[in-house]
Amino acid sequence: MVILAAISWAANIIYIRAHRWIASPLQLLLWQVLVATAVLTTLAIIIDGLPRIEWSWRLVLLFLYSGLIGTALAYWAMSMVNKSISALTTSLGTTATPLVGIASAAILLSEPIDASLAVAAGLIVTGIALATLGDRLSRSQATANG
Repeated sequence: MVILAAISWAANIIYIRAHRWIASPLQLLLWQVLVATAVLTTLAIIIDGLPRIEWSWRLVLLFLYSGLIGTALAYWAMSMVNKSISALTTSLGTTATPLVGIASAAILLSEPIDASLAVAAGLIVTGIALATLGDRLSRSQATANG
């Protein structure tokens, strides 16, 4: 699923950069969220059945936060980043997301960083460094060759 998500996100970056925009991503955001909500709600009901929900103000506020901030605002921000920054920079920046999660959990929740997390973080940093160096080398070779 992670590989499928990465492929989908790469396709999204390519599409956003190549698309001829008639409206801004902010103007299209409401429709994108509504269509996604309809599709995902339908799939959830088909797969899991009707949910038993105990409505409360806290639950409504959590839905609003998740929908507006966690989904809509985040997707709009990434769309704007994808339009204005190179695909490599965007990809490498989002690759570092697990590092933020590991550090946040260690600092805010006092979770220990065991060997597997340290190795995973090291592999992420190594991957980012290799991609950055490879890009610099290919750019310098392209410049040298004219």
